[in-house]
Amino acid sequence: MPKKTPTLMDLYRALIAVTPTITGQLSDGPFDRENARFISKLTARGITTLAELLEALPTLPPKLKQFGVLWLHWTRAPGTESVFLRLLHDDPAVRLTCAHALGMLAKPRTIRKFVQIGTAQLSSPEPDVMWLDAVIQGLKFTNTPEAADVILTIYERTDLPGWLRGDAGDALGFNSKLRDRRTRFFRRAWKTALSGLDDVDIEVQFWSMYVMAQLATNGRQRSNECFEPALARLREIAATDQRFAPGFWWPMCDEAKDAIEVIETGTGPQIDAAERWQGHTERGPCSKRY
Repeated sequence: MPKKTPTLMDLYRALIAVTPTITGQLSDGPFDRENARFISKLTARGITTLAELLEALPTLPPKLKQFGVLWLHWTRAPGTESVFLRLLHDDPAVRLTCAHALGMLAKPRTIRKFVQIGTAQLSSPEPDVMWLDAVIQGLKFTNTPEAADVILTIYERTDLPGWLRGDAGDALGFNSKLRDRRTRFFRRAWKTALSGLDDVDIEVQFWSMYVMAQLATNGRQRSNECFEPALARLREIAATDQRFAPGFWWPMCDEAKDAIEVIETGTGPQIDAAERWQGHTERGPCSKRY
């Protein structure tokens, strides 16, 4: 007998069985009940397999389309790159979701496309921040020199919104080239992180502390003397800034304490700020706007 093609619901049940905490949510929680409802809505439209979902994706209503992109990404469905790239350009409503999914795929064609978009936007007299946001998502897990340069340039650009520059700082932390102190890339990142500690935007301040810690992490193998110019400002933040980090549950002062310990020890604390404040429900406000 020919092998039966698994339905979306079959895949949903299998995925829940092996991954009980999809995106950090319990498998019996509201998030996954919402998934089941979306799959039921797709089934009612006659869409029961990944191939059918991929074909129908561009014509679906906005919420179902958003779910479809996520579901095709989670299930690692084949043939998604071309469809996601078309939606990236054609449908701003799912642009960021497509960018994240494409970034996780990190295929050469997609990397080149995001580098091209980022370079064009950064060269424009009026960069489109929504496109640059998508570029950050699309290049976040990529270590090519061209991708790294685009991300770092967004982080450097003081004419761009603080939340966008903060997102670029976040993405820099994934780059394996960040700790090579012989490079111009390292020197640019260090200079921007140092000035970012005094930025007017809390997002830039917060992610600059994170970048600083990533730059200084060395496993106690070498001196961190070059980072000492940042210590006075970090100690000031550690002593006075009680604001909660943007989007997170720990305060700026604790992030600063972690960065100080990384600079002083090369490794950082065994229990970091996120863990020390685990269970805290308050979150710092985010200023992300289009």
